[in-house]
Amino acid sequence: YPERHLEKRHPLAFMPFGVGPRNCVGMKFALIEMKIVLTRLLRQYTILKSTTCDKYYAIKPYSDASVFPHYGNISLFDTETKFFLPIANFTFDVNDTSDLYYFVAGPVAVNIDDSIIYMPVECATSFQRLLLLSYNMKTGKYYQSKWILSSGVFHFLFYDPIRRRLFGLRDVSTFTFYMEEYDLKTLDVVKVYTQQDGEKYAFTYAECSSFDYNENWCSTIGKKEDIVTEFRLMPDVHNFVTMTYDIEITKLILCTWQHGSIDRDIIMFHLDPSTGKFPVANKTRTLLKTDHKLIDYAQAVWNPEQREVLFMITDEDDDINYMIRVNFDTLEILEKKVINEKQIPAFAWWKYLYFL
Repeated sequence: YPERHLEKRHPLAFMPFGVGPRNCVGMKFALIEMKIVLTRLLRQYTILKSTTCDKYYAIKPYSDASVFPHYGNISLFDTETKFFLPIANFTFDVNDTSDLYYFVAGPVAVNIDDSIIYMPVECATSFQRLLLLSYNMKTGKYYQSKWILSSGVFHFLFYDPIRRRLFGLRDVSTFTFYMEEYDLKTLDVVKVYTQQDGEKYAFTYAECSSFDYNENWCSTIGKKEDIVTEFRLMPDVHNFVTMTYDIEITKLILCTWQHGSIDRDIIMFHLDPSTGKFPVANKTRTLLKTDHKLIDYAQAVWNPEQREVLFMITDEDDDINYMIRVNFDTLEILEKKVINEKQIPAFAWWKYLYFL
């Protein structure tokens, strides 16, 4: 260390590429470049505040089958700004290069222990393909099933953390329902639990079902030694809109229901899965007044940390999109907002989930 450096020097003394008349000739140019880049970013993108503590995500395969490879998107849903923040993409293959398909997402199962989400990729056209997809939220790695089915959709998909198994209920064009278990890595079918006619299953409408991995039962039919292989219809129940099960504390299901030909408002109530009994009238609350309109799309997402349910609903006639947050225990509506197309494009085509 030269002793001359111990003496303090004037800041404008000779210092190559420092300050003064001999400073870096590219400094002003670099600052101008930074301003230009920032200007272009602000013109083409919207900068949003991220409230990631909500941990709501949305996942969707892109519907355009003419784009190869086929791909989809995973986004973080900010409940404060009501915007999506894209975080990842994934690709998949249906062993076909035609553009006859229209891809949609099926029910999502979450494996918290391994940070993996599972989702069927389905077709909304008569030219069908069906596959399972797994995505690791930590590593960004994804895998699709090698089995390709020619028809059918999934009515539910659950992950059992105690027995470490993934199982689902799907149908085929012959109106037969298959309850199957899938390998967690390859996503191949490893076991068929049952194969029944559609009339024997109760909660296939709108993916309405509940699963208790502690007591090992599905929907509202009690316990068995292994996974339930039959569903029985509940009396006076036609079409639930959504079902949200609190497995940890209350052991109740928050159900939403739109019934009748005149009064079509969506009501909500708690249902005891051990008895299947409906509540009395004064224990129900109105979730959404529909002005006698049917609901085209509805999804409920359970947030166990905040003990609230996020509802995403679209009415059939006016195509109005609603985001509603409800306290699970009190049925109090915490927030109700109309969501426009700019905030969430293709609102009804996304599958929403909560990920810790």
